Amino acid sequence: MWQTVLHNKLFSAIYIFGTALAIATVTVYAVTLWAKVAPVYPEYKRSNTAYIDKVQITSKNGNGFYQSTLGYDAVSGIFSNLENATTTSAFLDKWENHFVQPEIERGNFKIKLKATDPAFFEIYTLKFLSGKPFDSAEFASGLPVAVITDRTAREAFGPVPFDELTGKDISIDNTKYRICGIVREGSPSEQTSYGQAFIPYTSVPDYDSPGPRPLVGNYTMILLTDDFSALKAEVRDIVNRYNNSQDQYICELVSCPVDHYTARLNTNYIDDFSIWSFLASLGGVLAVLLLVPALNLSGMISGQMENRLAEMGVRKSFGATRRPLLGLVLAENLVLTLAGGIIGYAFAWILFNLGVADIITEVEYGQETVFTAETVFSPIIFAFTFAVCCLLNVFSAFIPAYRSLGAPIVKSLKN
Repeated sequence: MWQTVLHNKLFSAIYIFGTALAIATVTVYAVTLWAKVAPVYPEYKRSNTAYIDKVQITSKNGNGFYQSTLGYDAVSGIFSNLENATTTSAFLDKWENHFVQPEIERGNFKIKLKATDPAFFEIYTLKFLSGKPFDSAEFASGLPVAVITDRTAREAFGPVPFDELTGKDISIDNTKYRICGIVREGSPSEQTSYGQAFIPYTSVPDYDSPGPRPLVGNYTMILLTDDFSALKAEVRDIVNRYNNSQDQYICELVSCPVDHYTARLNTNYIDDFSIWSFLASLGGVLAVLLLVPALNLSGMISGQMENRLAEMGVRKSFGATRRPLLGLVLAENLVLTLAGGIIGYAFAWILFNLGVADIITEVEYGQETVFTAETVFSPIIFAFTFAVCCLLNVFSAFIPAYRSLGAPIVKSLKN
């Protein structure tokens, strides 16, 4: 088998290169989706996570409606004590730019600032390299404390040990915050958990100011629940009771609460979205991505089998049947396919490091790479890539090999 592979060097090289491109494309697509749903750092509890982030307030007198994220009166009021939520958190995002004034000699640098509460660190298991999260007392008092990431610490203070930074002040937007903890930074692709500095939202000026309408503002709620259906029913009941008590406005939650998988996969906000319909469409996309290279490789294998008719005729004359010969051809091509798969996997990793992931996920806050090694080198991704290699091998090699091996021995020997 190896002699055949090494003998046809040009064929082998083209086959491996074509397979590598196909595998790299499929791997990039798969990792992009996997990063949205997999339990990866620090979002290990995605299967129990739900969100409430969109509310629409309609005037009963017909003077239009207002749609936005939640207001402080929603977070601290009607949704503050949900019985079917084991943990309730929220973060404030005013869509403002934030900058750190570093102690070392360099200019101000932009960061992703997340104003949240202590429960945030119960939902997202950030790894503390030093210190601890701010507590309920600091949150209630609105103290200017901050948990920063290791990357932010290095850029702001240089190579100072993390233990020495805990308790020091960091200047964010020209406001001093006492560092209470330093965590390992996550990935910008993890939209709700990602931040480069975390502060109590009670330390933000006007954090509790009312919005232009009741229940609207700049907050997003994050919930942990063991029973999403019960949580959804409870939230709807709260909204109905709120509407019955109002004379001026009607509150509607826009596709909320929503579980994590639907929130990340239903990017087009389809009303009747289902995971199964998404998987069906995903299968169609993967089939198209595999069909084009499979047809090209199938044509190459068909020509190669024509050149090997005499060899196959000799093997048949010594008693070989179609089945073992077909297995031999498939095994030879599987070797080439796996070689192409390994190269394609490595090429996909290079693409991630070159920033192709930034384009795919439209991440604003740059990193060396958006997707971590934990995501790209996941056993699930390895298994998926191997399965794609096997499918590509069967699609491209089986039909031309089966047809060629069906030729009569005499015809084969004439070649």
